[in-house]
This record gives sequence, structure tokens and C-alpha cells, in this order.
Amino acid sequence: MRIFQLITLSEYGGAQSVVAALSRSLSAAGNEVFLVYGGDGRAWAGLNSDIKRLCYGKQRKSLSWRDIFIVLHLIYYRFRYRPDVVHLHSSKMGALGRLVFPKSKTVYTVHGFDSVRVAFRRFLPVERILAPHTGCVVGVSYYDRDGMKAEGFRCNPEVVHNGISDYAETTFTPLDTQPEEVLKHLRVHYKRIVMCISRISKQKHFELFVQVARQLPNYAFVWIGNETSPEGIVLSDNVFLLGSLYRPYYYLPYTDVFMLPSHYEGLPMSIIEAFCFSTPVVASAVGGISEVVSHGKNGYLLENAPDVFVAYLSKLLEDDDLLRRFGREAKKTYEQKFRLEQMLTKYEAIYEKIVHGRES
Repeated sequence: MRIFQLITLSEYGGAQSVVAALSRSLSAAGNEVFLVYGGDGRAWAGLNSDIKRLCYGKQRKSLSWRDIFIVLHLIYYRFRYRPDVVHLHSSKMGALGRLVFPKSKTVYTVHGFDSVRVAFRRFLPVERILAPHTGCVVGVSYYDRDGMKAEGFRCNPEVVHNGISDYAETTFTPLDTQPEEVLKHLRVHYKRIVMCISRISKQKHFELFVQVARQLPNYAFVWIGNETSPEGIVLSDNVFLLGSLYRPYYYLPYTDVFMLPSHYEGLPMSIIEAFCFSTPVVASAVGGISEVVSHGKNGYLLENAPDVFVAYLSKLLEDDDLLRRFGREAKKTYEQKFRLEQMLTKYEAIYEKIVHGRES
């Protein structure tokens, strides 16, 4: 099959991780894979040259009149390469892609429905109108599927949980050794390390992360994924921002607990990555996180209140036996539900249905 994977941004992120993993696996299986994206393509570092890259220009998450040029690029790609399957990721590319490509060829994955329903609700009517004009709509969690149904989407969304390779069994060579040196230093000077891997955005509750760290000065709180230092938030001495790093999950073996404070989520790749390394998770009880984290078994699901996070983090960080037990359960959860092969099998079945079941 000739398969297009289209996404708006090519920075490091969860949706980009899914696109990269799918592209790598589909290409290895003998398919002809094209990546269509905006930006510098940093998220595709490490992908082999068999995966063709089609960059339409600068990345812009917001809508503007300039998007007409993206549409023109997509029209050209449609008739120049004639893909069998067009897999759309992200709301903006999901909308533009469905305007250009025929319904019979399109798969649209919603990487967190609350990113529209909560954060950009003014775009909800567009999503609702376009849903019936899609070969297959996919939610990454049952939470997303149920949310789309509740909002009156005239489609029957599939659910495909995100999946990853077992990174704990792979050896990586970091592009920069400094972050690793920082983490080694922190392990010596602090009792334990709490880590979060995420962009700093309105979606992520970075302020809560800092508030919790301030109340737990004996532990180091490390955030990986920030492009810049956030303005207006005073960091305590035990908060360390390591920036946007290539393959950030490489640094998970240095942490004791993974923390994800957030206002809304789909199905976070970072939590699955943490489970891959047998790392328990303390996270906000939002979106599809409850489909990964089982409260009191492999982590804790909490309301977004500093005192609540402090209480449960303290309980976990101060109990070696509890840490080990939660860590074992985290690994078991990953192996049973979130391996790359499980995600790939479901998407391949969707692609086959698109190719062989569409109208002529």
C-alpha cells in the first residue's frame, strides 16, 4: 500500500511519536510510506530514508489565510502520488486533509478530543460536520470515543490505544551528554527524582508541578520538553528544566516516579513510556489517563490540587516496597495493553478495510 501520514507539527510530542512509530513499522512491512508535515522535521530523526518526507513549509498550529498554500500542496500531493490510505493526525491537518482527499481513503485519529471540546470549542462544529466525511474516525481512548458520541458526531469511532516498542530493551546514544550528567548529579544530591516529559503549554499544569516541588524540597523535580523557561512562575531550587530533548524517554531510568499534571488528555504516550521502564505514575485524573493508570495499583489518579499530589507522592516516594510493587504493575500494564504490535495490528486492519472496502 501507498500510505500518507499527515500531521501539522513536527516537533517532539505524543502524536508525533505515534506517527513515527507507525511509519517505521509500516515501511518495514513493505508499504510505501510518505510523511506530510510542517516545520523542521525534528520528530522524524532516526527514521530511515525509505520513508519519504513531504514538507509543505513552516508549521502553524493556528488557522490563517495562509493555509490556502497548505491546501494547494495537499492537492498536488494527492494527484502526484495517489495514496491508497491517507492517515490524518491533529485537528488542523484533520480538517484540511478531509477537504482535499476523498472520504473513501481517509483515516482520522483524534489525539485527545478535549483538545477541541475543552481548549478550542469554537472548532467543534467543524469537527462535527467533517466526521461523516471520513472513512474511519479513531479515538485513542474510550473517553475520546464517548466524548465524540456525546457531542453528536455522526460516525462510529474506532478505539486504538497508543502503543510503543519496549524502549527498556533498547540501547540509545543521546545527542547531548549534558542532561545525563545533570541527572546523575541529582541522584547523588537528592533522595529521589520526580520527572515529567511534556511541552509546557496551557494544557499542561506546570504551575501545579512547581507548587508540589516547593512542598517537597528533599526531592528533585525534573521537567523535560520545555522550549523556553515559562514566564511569571518562580521556580524553587529543586526544579530543573532540561529543555526539549531527542528521545526524552532515554532519561526515564533516572527517575523514581513520573508525574503528569494536566488539565485534559487523550492517552498520553509519556505515561506508556514510563510504564515501559517500570516507573509508577502520579497523574491528573483527566481524559483517558484512567485507561492506563489504575489508582492504587500502578500509580495514582488525582484531582489537580497541590496538597493532594504532595500527599500521594510522599506516600510513594518514602516507601521502597510500594515503589517496587507499583513499578512491577506498571510494566505488566504496558506488556498486556500498550505494546506497539497491538496498536499496529489494529491500524493495519483499518487500512485493509479502507483499501478493500471503499467504493470504487
